[in-house]
Amino acid sequence: MRHRTPPIGPDGLWIFGYGSLMWEPGFDYVRAEHARLAGWHRRMSMIATKSYGWPSRPGMAAGLHPRGTVDGVAFLVAPEICADILPILAAREWAYLSIMAPVRLSGGDSVRALTYLANPVNGRFRLSQHEGDFLRRLNHGVGRKGRASDYVRLSAEALSDHGVRRSDLHDLVPLIDGSRGNCRRVRRRGN
Repeated sequence: MRHRTPPIGPDGLWIFGYGSLMWEPGFDYVRAEHARLAGWHRRMSMIATKSYGWPSRPGMAAGLHPRGTVDGVAFLVAPEICADILPILAAREWAYLSIMAPVRLSGGDSVRALTYLANPVNGRFRLSQHEGDFLRRLNHGVGRKGRASDYVRLSAEALSDHGVRRSDLHDLVPLIDGSRGNCRRVRRRGN
């Protein structure tokens, strides 16, 4: 189910990030905290040919797929700026389906948050990948926003910053070639 305009409550709008949104949301927020989404799992399934890869050096990005549980970061956005950031998010997440889903915050509260699912009819998402192709995309994919390996590393670091020390992203970090050096860390803090 696609939501064109998500419901914005008196406190604002919660947005759940599970990939680059965790470390580079691109919008101001009031609050950010660890959150868990049930019924979905993260998979490095999007073949990136613009952001974290080019057609000549495809990379990858995460997508949410049915079943499981995924840890991420929930951001509370003030109601007065929601109208400004929603078109920016829609353009950024154009390959995904947007939904409102219940997430559990680290403090125990449950909130409904805007998040983005892998679009099964978009040809960019691959549920299964040959191991060699996967490792090549992970280690050699690079696009206008950076390297696919940095995407994975920064996403794992963002989870660690929120107290999650073990995840599917952390499991991928040892597969990154050590010759890549340090990645650039970008953060936008809440008000």
